[in-house]
Amino acid sequence: MPKKIKVHEKALAHLSRGLYRSPASALRELVSNAWDANARSVRVNTNHPNFHLLSIDDDGDGFTRKEFEDLMDGGIGNSEKRIEKAPLIKDRPTIGRLGIGMLGIAQICGAFTLTSKTRDGKGFRAHIKLYDLLKDQLDEEVIKNEIDIGTYDVDREFDPKNAKMGTSIIADEIHPTFTRSFQKSLELEKYVQPKFGDWTKILQVIKKTWSLQELGDYWRLLWELSASCPVPYLDEKALPNRLIEQEQAKLLSYDFKVLLDGIKLMKPVYLKGNPGGYTSIKVDSNTKVYGKELKYHGYILVQEGLQLKPDEMRGILIRIKNVAIGYYDASLLDFRRNEGPRSRWITGEIYVDEGLENALNIDRDSFNRFHPEFRALQEHIHKLLSEEIFPVTYIKIKERSTKKETQKTSDRARHLEQVISNTTSTKVKVRTKKVDLVSTTQKTAPKVDLIDDKKSGQIEVDLPSVDSIQTKKSYRYLATAILSIFEIALREKSPEKQRALFTELLIQLLKEW
Repeated sequence: MPKKIKVHEKALAHLSRGLYRSPASALRELVSNAWDANARSVRVNTNHPNFHLLSIDDDGDGFTRKEFEDLMDGGIGNSEKRIEKAPLIKDRPTIGRLGIGMLGIAQICGAFTLTSKTRDGKGFRAHIKLYDLLKDQLDEEVIKNEIDIGTYDVDREFDPKNAKMGTSIIADEIHPTFTRSFQKSLELEKYVQPKFGDWTKILQVIKKTWSLQELGDYWRLLWELSASCPVPYLDEKALPNRLIEQEQAKLLSYDFKVLLDGIKLMKPVYLKGNPGGYTSIKVDSNTKVYGKELKYHGYILVQEGLQLKPDEMRGILIRIKNVAIGYYDASLLDFRRNEGPRSRWITGEIYVDEGLENALNIDRDSFNRFHPEFRALQEHIHKLLSEEIFPVTYIKIKERSTKKETQKTSDRARHLEQVISNTTSTKVKVRTKKVDLVSTTQKTAPKVDLIDDKKSGQIEVDLPSVDSIQTKKSYRYLATAILSIFEIALREKSPEKQRALFTELLIQLLKEW
């Protein structure tokens, strides 16, 4: 008979110390716990600007001492030991699965105090101590089914009457690295103090920044937490073409808010006012992968001709149960074609309604990219990019280029007219030939034609096609302009006057070229 393959609990214990790649990722899991507890409000306090303490408070249902002890006594990472609860308020989907999120805070602190009070008045307080240098200790552990990663002590004298309903976590042994890095970020030359409660001003700062690295770790925490949590957008018009109008209505209906140091977080997505406009498509798919439902919706948006700011917003962000899995993927889910600068114009969000959870890695920050459900979504997004997004983008690039070149040609012709008219006191009309077949096919010297209109006293200057000028493209129109003023100067009778007029025309031409 085949024997079972077993994975030691030591693996999970190792993971609990390095599970999340940033403080925002760890805090995101605690926010998700609050969501699952029917909280309407979560408050995160970093003790800014000192960063010696960290607290997370919610007004959710709380949980009992028994539930806590079951979780601590082998329940973390063991879904069989978790109690199934009633559906969440406001038709919220349940986010949590393994209960590991509570220990994610180990990346920030070595100990924390947890207080929780349920709706029926029951409550408890516990002090949790996580072992320091855990990896070395684990490597020396005798193999057994479960690994001790710390200790907890329930406060026997705690009176729940004095506590608020919900759950509170206070981290009081903050790792020095966290404190130093956040304090140092406030010393950056470009650091800007966020305006409490004014998300519009926060977005204005973010949109002017090439990368969050310029603002430091505190602003990165602000941006990452707002990008990853199930909070609303600034408004339903945060993106053009009504892309998130329905999603915004749904997020608002959940009645859930997150505050960081008093700042009410909203998604850091707000794109408006691009001169080149926007190209967008809505994504909507409902399919089956090996008999299992995979359903998702969202959008892909191109900010035409202008790189997105900050750079961290570039790419595709996947959300499961409204929570971001990692952050924006600048590779466009491993898109194989090099689209050059155009790939810096793209942003998008995919909301997964059903499926893909089995493709999640345990950190909830990334996917098993060879999972069939992830591959199905990936192939669909790549098809949209190849067949719809980039082809339309190419057409718009060509249209913008043609329009820009036409305008530039018109402006330069008008400038040339003014230079010649002001210098010679003669009315001048400059025209450019669309194509000069003789010059382009026979490689003859391009020619400027001057026509005197005796009735109007105007000189018509017919410039050769810029394509007939055998030089760098950026120099071609200047070359035709110099040829034209040379022909104008030749109208003078003496070489001295020709030289003087040509010199004056050239100086005036180059002043504003």
